[in-house]
Amino acid sequence: MSSSKLYCIIDRSGSMAEYGKPMLMVNLLRYIRQFTNQRNINTRYFIWQEDISEINWSEDQDVELPEAGKSADIDAVCSLAKSYPEATLMILSDGYFELKSEQRHLLTQLDNLYIVSVGGDANLVQLNTLSEHSYHAEKIDQALHTLSRSKVATVPPLSRVSMKATLFDEDDEDEW
Repeated sequence: MSSSKLYCIIDRSGSMAEYGKPMLMVNLLRYIRQFTNQRNINTRYFIWQEDISEINWSEDQDVELPEAGKSADIDAVCSLAKSYPEATLMILSDGYFELKSEQRHLLTQLDNLYIVSVGGDANLVQLNTLSEHSYHAEKIDQALHTLSRSKVATVPPLSRVSMKATLFDEDDEDEW
């Protein structure tokens, strides 16, 4: 993994209370917990509404989410990203939140931001513009495998290669 920590940000704004999103979110979180436990990825979970607060579940406790309500404030995500630049952020959201141009600029600069769209009515246009790593909920496995792979280091060549130009004399005829 490009960093040793995964911070999973769970959107619990009012729009996340409808169309089966609560059960989808619970199942996504169960999958994330199982995946990260098997690979020993240090994972923290955060509830995102007007602000962001950490939530903890014991190993033997099932995923339980607080009631959805209020609105999601993207400033809270921006603050978390600035406070923990070493962490990989995974946002699970339907994308219905206000986004100013400065906030969009900050988030698009992060290469450690992964987005998972939740719900059939997710605002994919907004979510896809925030990160190159944007996935539909059914591709959660692909998102997790991508973020758990190490970044490939670019290695310069061991020695410098000099290129020589070859000139062809147009007067020479082929001897076929």
